[in-house]
Amino acid sequence: MTVKNCLACDRPIKGRTDKKFCDDSCRNNYNNRLNSDANPVVRNINNVLRKNRRILEELLAALEKKVLVVDRQKLAEKGYQFEYFTEHFTTKENDQYYYCYDYGYRTLQDEKLLVVKDTRKKTFPGEKKQRLVKQ
Repeated sequence: MTVKNCLACDRPIKGRTDKKFCDDSCRNNYNNRLNSDANPVVRNINNVLRKNRRILEELLAALEKKVLVVDRQKLAEKGYQFEYFTEHFTTKENDQYYYCYDYGYRTLQDEKLLVVKDTRKKTFPGEKKQRLVKQ
């Protein structure tokens, strides 16, 4: 019988033959190391994107709406960085939306922005579609 070692701490593993870690702590440490943003540039950009999303979410959540008109300056005062977004979307009417994940905005006149929550149905590669089955 071959002895397998823990992927995190390299100690021998006891138990099932398909175990990869000796305990939950090692499993968590291994996955945290694996999923951490090792590159500081990527980490900083992800932090900016998360902050931008949080700002838009807080504006809409306070009013329990999916649409809100707000001054561009108000977003800038909250620390929103307009040069960072995850998607640029153009409608058939040629309206330009800038999304930060599922929240976004489009420019209106007089330095006003229309802040929106994205309600478009999206699927991503590898994502399973769920079917509703009537019983």
